Amino acid sequence: MGVIPSGIAGEDHLYFEQKSEETDMSEQNVSIHPAEHAISIRQVGLLSPFRWLRQGWEDMRHSLTASLGHGLIITAMGWVVIIFASNHLYFFAAAISGFMLVSPLMAAGLYELSRRKESGQPVSFDMSLNGLRINGRRLARLAALLVLSIFVWFGLSAIIFKNYFHGELPAISGAIYQTSWITSADATFLLTYGAVGGVIAAGVFLLTAVSIPMIMDRSTGLITAMGTSVRAVMANLPAMLLWAALLVTLTAIGFATQIWGMIVIIPLLGHATWHAYRDIVGA
Repeated sequence: MGVIPSGIAGEDHLYFEQKSEETDMSEQNVSIHPAEHAISIRQVGLLSPFRWLRQGWEDMRHSLTASLGHGLIITAMGWVVIIFASNHLYFFAAAISGFMLVSPLMAAGLYELSRRKESGQPVSFDMSLNGLRINGRRLARLAALLVLSIFVWFGLSAIIFKNYFHGELPAISGAIYQTSWITSADATFLLTYGAVGGVIAAGVFLLTAVSIPMIMDRSTGLITAMGTSVRAVMANLPAMLLWAALLVTLTAIGFATQIWGMIVIIPLLGHATWHAYRDIVGA
């Protein structure tokens, strides 16, 4: 399947609605199409992530109600996960990390809002769901991959916690940063937990940095989108490392507010991710 630039996308993705009805075999053919290597990757400056945040803020203001609606829904989902995980320390800590792993996918509706704004189309919460419907199969496959990474992380997190605490996990009271286990944990535990989690997070970041906006914009096959994402990150490593650091920092701020701040932070990062994709991935 050829790449369709965002600027010529029709109202409500009429072209892509036809493509979404193709068979699974045709989607697989698209995924392994050699056109992946024909997609150009632009070089961006080190400080480009700050521009993406500014542009994301402008997009959020343009579609404030719809953007905050997405932020509220995703934050509510985060609360549900935390409530159910609060009785098990390793599950609680892993759930927070897992939330960060799947957040790029949950922000798919925000990418659609930015796409519509860029192409001069009207924006609303309902319209932001069109891209999810059109690209549902591809996004579902990516979701399965992210869920698998979460299960792997949950299992590894449980092993690390149980080995360190010898099966007697301390109780959680209040916010996670108020619990005694963080201050009492030694450097070996923190380094091990951080290193293992960091490797998984880095892998997810490589595969999803621009792949989901690309799927929303062009209905690209999953393999092509993930391959392009890896190329985009490696070709702009300094800027993407800064971008990853900003993602982690702003997400940490959101959790520090008992995740209430996520109502605004998630839309901001979602819209900014769209501009990262548009800045780096060419035709």
